[in-house]
This record gives sequence, C-alpha cells and structure tokens, in this order.
Amino acid sequence: MHRLRRLLLLSLFAPSAGGWIAAAAAPPASAPRLACVSPVAWARRARAASMVAHDLAPHSDSDVRLHGTASLERVVDGLHHMKSDKRRVDELVDLFQYSGVVECDGHRFAGQGAVKRILTALLCDLCVDDVRVEHRAAGAAAITVRLLDASSGTRRELQLLPSFKDGLIEQMDVRETSAPTLQPLIDSYFSGREVSGDGPKWETFDGRVHQRIWAHDGLFEVGNPFIKETMDLSTGRLISIVDRTVWDLYGEKLQLWADSVDLKLDVVIAPGNEDQKTMDTFIFLLDELARVDPLRRSEPVLAIGGGVLTDTTGFACACWRRGIPWCRLPTTLLGIVDASVGIKVAINYKRKNGVGHFFSPLHTFIDKSFLGTLSLADVRSGVGEIMKAALIHDRRLYDLMNEHGEELVESRFQGSEAADEVIKLSIEAMLECIGPDLWEEALLRPMDFGHSFSRTLEADERFFLRHGEAVAIDCIMSSLIAEQQGLLPTEQADELLQLYARLQLPCSIKGITAETYKKARDEITVHRDGLLRAPLPAGIGKCAYVDSMSDEQIERAFARLELFMQDNPQVSWDPSKSFVSTSA
Repeated sequence: MHRLRRLLLLSLFAPSAGGWIAAAAAPPASAPRLACVSPVAWARRARAASMVAHDLAPHSDSDVRLHGTASLERVVDGLHHMKSDKRRVDELVDLFQYSGVVECDGHRFAGQGAVKRILTALLCDLCVDDVRVEHRAAGAAAITVRLLDASSGTRRELQLLPSFKDGLIEQMDVRETSAPTLQPLIDSYFSGREVSGDGPKWETFDGRVHQRIWAHDGLFEVGNPFIKETMDLSTGRLISIVDRTVWDLYGEKLQLWADSVDLKLDVVIAPGNEDQKTMDTFIFLLDELARVDPLRRSEPVLAIGGGVLTDTTGFACACWRRGIPWCRLPTTLLGIVDASVGIKVAINYKRKNGVGHFFSPLHTFIDKSFLGTLSLADVRSGVGEIMKAALIHDRRLYDLMNEHGEELVESRFQGSEAADEVIKLSIEAMLECIGPDLWEEALLRPMDFGHSFSRTLEADERFFLRHGEAVAIDCIMSSLIAEQQGLLPTEQADELLQLYARLQLPCSIKGITAETYKKARDEITVHRDGLLRAPLPAGIGKCAYVDSMSDEQIERAFARLELFMQDNPQVSWDPSKSFVSTSA
C-alpha cells in the first residue's frame, strides 16, 4: 500500500462509492506509436458487476492498445502468472501502451508513464484474488480482476471490456463516466515527434516532470542570447560547471560570449573521465556550489561536458540544499544521444552508479558543433549507443549507419544531413522508450539492451572502458546470443559483424573468456530482481525479452566473436585503447 499512496495519491479507500479514472484528449494524429488512455472503472466488491459496466458502447476516443498481436489468453495468463509471482507485473503491463490525461478522485495523471504507474502500483500493492472471463455476444468478452488489500481486507474489482477483431484484442474499454472532458496539461505531449513552433525541439511530460530538449548549434557564438533567455538568467550571472577538457578547448570562447551578452561567468572546472565519477568529485562539487552560492531559484547551474560531468553535476545539484535547478549541455556524441535523455544522476560508489537520484534538468541544450573536437575513440563510443538504439528499436537508424556510418565517424558527425538525421533518430528512440518511464519503475526496458554485460565490463579496473565501448561489446555479444536463440536471423548477425568491422567498434576484450559474460549475466539477474529480463533484437529494430541465456549459448556466441576478431583485429579491444592510456 505504501507505494500506491506514494505514487498515485489516489483516494481508492475512502468511504465513497468508488473512484474513477476518465480519459481525455488523445495524442495527436502524428503520434502513431502511442495509443490513448482507457477510462478505468473501480467498484467495491459489494457493488454488482452490472453496475460497473454493462452493455457499454466502445469508447472511440480512448483506449489501451495491446502491443502486436497479443491475445485475450495472453492477458489472462499474464494475470495468473502475476498472481503467483509479483515480479511478473512488468510483463503484463508491458502488453499495453498508454498516453493522454486521466483523472481519479480529482487528481490528474498525464502521460504514458503516469498511467502505467497507476496500473503497476495497483497490481503490485494489491493481491490478485481472482480473474474471471465472461464471454459475451458477437465475440466480445469482459475480464474482471478481483483485487484484495491484505492489510485492510478491502476488495476491489477492475473490469476491462475488450473488443475483438480477427480474434485479437484491439482495445480495452470500460465504463465511460459523465465527467467533463479534461484538457491535456501540455499541448506538445511527446509522442516520438518534434515539437513545432518556437518551443523546444523535443518536450516530454511523464506526469511528474517535464523534459525540454533544445537543438541549437553555435550557442556560444558572440552575441547569441539563446542560453541567457532560455535559462531566464535575470541576475546577470551564469554559474557553470565545465569539463576540464572542454574548458581547455573552449574556455576563451565561453568568456568572450559571456561578455557579449552581459553575463558574469562563474566557472567551476571539474574532471570528466569515468574513473573520476567518484565521491571525491561529488564532494568537490558540493564545496564549489557552497563557494558560488547560487540563488535558490533564479540562478540555475549549467553543466557543460560529457555524460560523466552532467551525471555528477546533476547529482550535486540534487543534493545541494535538497535540490537546486540545473541545466545541461552535453558536448560528446554519447552525451547527446544517451545522457541528454532521462533524469538519472549518479556517481560510482562500490559499483557503477552506486549512489544517485532522479533529478530532471530544467533544459537540455544540444549543440553539435562541440563534436568537431572529439577524438575518434570518443566518437566511436557514442556510436556504440547509437547502435544500441538502432538494433533494438529503429531499423531506419540501423540502415543509416549501415550506409553512412564510416563517413559519419570520420567527419565526427559534422556537416551532413545524414549526421543530423542519425542524431535526431537516436534521441527520439531514447525518448520513445524511456520518456514514459523516466523513473525506471518498469523492469522491462528496451534501452537496457547493451547493459546486461556492460556493467561488469565497465567495473573492471583492468580495462577502463568508455561507456559506449562497453555498450558496443554488450550489443554484439547479446545479438549473437539472440542468434543462438533463434531471434536474430544469421544473415542479419553476419551483416552486423561486418558493420562493426567497418566502423571499428569493439566486439570483445582481448584476453577475457566466456566466463566473464556468465558472471555478468548472473550479476545483472540479481540487479533485475531475480529475473534476467534481457532485451534482445528479434530481428534488427525489434525487441524481445528473455529470462535465460544458457552457458552453452554464451560459449557459442563468444566462440563466434573470437573467430571473427581473428580475421578483423581492429574490433579486438585491449587496454592500450582505454581512456586513461596516452595512446587512446
């Protein structure tokens, strides 16, 4: 019950006859990947089922759509599995897609994430006592889920009325209330599309926080007021925490820009390598925040640097005075396509990202001009994250990398339409997958692809891998395991290996064995609450989840990689390529 109260603030246990959740405006027509929210009717056990939902017409404007071709049996089976094992809630909830705005007992919940949290919290915090299916005329059926609050003895019934087409569930409808139509809280609810007009290029709202991501090259050109105006720097001071390497390259330019727009620049120069994502750096940043002493609301801190710098800065801002506003400007390819999306902030302590928080920046600024000074190793690290999104979510992105990848790496993603499109699709893939679940309450997440083995590889101090390098290794190993499991066709696996060779992405680490991957599999299973839940490509651009990777499958995939690396030594990674090596 504690999580239900904390997440939803719903009055489901008040003495009233029952709460309600009603749907409002659907997503715009340009949001084909998302459906809209179904109204959900709640009743006390004493109420007759016919009082909850009876002879209802389909609700044309609001629904919960099943992914793919999930059948009624899948829903019922999922409910029964969840009844015996609460860890299976995610598999059930993941059958559906939600968005829009809902209301319950006077509380509004807007966005896919908020509505998913309602259903997840109810199913996690209440016991599924019984599941009934009532078949009706014309192939219709009603599913009644009886829920029990074991602590209070209170019972609830959730009724879902699916309508069918060709034997498949097309939508889930329940009783529509007479409540007035609700308006969306924002007009540009994210749906895998760009926001038009003068607003941010992308904007998301998951029911709790907004993300505003702006694409604007040349932010620090003399006289450009964009950052000053967007951050509303009314005090005339900009406090910025800047990656040391970025400051060495751009410090003079930043100072000239600040002078040109009448800003006093207070700079904190901080380390930005993965091995410096530490408690010591965190304490240093807190000391510096105490020194510059930003006003509580009027002086948001701007983090300028790679993903490590924005992570540590965001965490320091989350903790200083219990949270001060901040913004971020990622300057690496990996930072742009990965760290620019989401609200996780952390430092490494005892394990990778062992201490952290969820703390959203006010704004994220994307300025591709910074990529021109990246090392090729850092560019390829970013490409590792791009390949993750391509393999698990967007075939278009994969095709672009297959056609243009080599020239994009060599040009450092500068000056081409293909570069702009790859970055755009990469950001949108991340937003589509994690935008509705910024707090990572779901345990089935497509963008966990590339993160089953990489955590263990990154934690090994013999290697000092860049994050994107570890992800690239994980993605290729996971893809070959998907081939072993019959998910990824062999011809696609062969093509993927050749693309890795052309892009010179790492496939594995020289000298390690299959035992390293087995250990990583076991460690991530614990992290994911005792189930592997590994996302794997079910063909390029599609995602499937598996709960097992046998030792034999890992050994066969590893042997295939080893053989490939013998013929393509450029994809064999060794410590001389690490970010701490002078030869990197």
